[in-house]
Amino acid sequence: MENYWYLGRWARIPVSMHWTVLLALPWLWLMLGDWLAALIASAAYFVLLVAHESGHALMARRRGLSVQGITLSGLHGETSHDYPRTPRDDVLIAWSGVGAQFLILLLALAAEYVLPDVASREVEVFAAPVLMVFTRWNLFLMIVALLPIGPMDGHRAWRIIPMIRQSLGRGRSSGKVVKLDAGKRRQLQQKSEKAAADIIQKLGKKK
Repeated sequence: MENYWYLGRWARIPVSMHWTVLLALPWLWLMLGDWLAALIASAAYFVLLVAHESGHALMARRRGLSVQGITLSGLHGETSHDYPRTPRDDVLIAWSGVGAQFLILLLALAAEYVLPDVASREVEVFAAPVLMVFTRWNLFLMIVALLPIGPMDGHRAWRIIPMIRQSLGRGRSSGKVVKLDAGKRRQLQQKSEKAAADIIQKLGKKK
């Protein structure tokens, strides 16, 4: 593919990267003002991209679909897989990328809380840009991924709302009591009385 670099096979999945991923380095340098911190943050950003697409790939495989490849790009990537068998599969795969990012966010928040008390100055210098990417940039990328437009995951992920409504509607309808009018009640009563009379008659003949 033009403007893409092949990174090899990861877990038997071909992985490629678009050159726009490298734009994170100068952008982070402008934010942080330090080349070393920008390099560390760029590596953390790459990990986020990989985690997001790996979430899609793992969920697709779990739903029994074949994964053909992963492509990493500037603000989002793409995981090519078989067409989902059900709408539920499609929604689960769409949410799995952000789900992987959310796990990283939780771990980063926990580390941000603990590290100041236990880490040395050298560790903090390395950890600071990583935690910045895994928290603030991570949240930004999650919001971008869930936009309900174009190729973003939100285009399919937010279909979960009508699915939940439909599921709740079925639950409410299954608990409803069916009301019968007087005519139908009379017919049912006559049928049940006739059935009971037939059973009593048969029992009497057996005696």
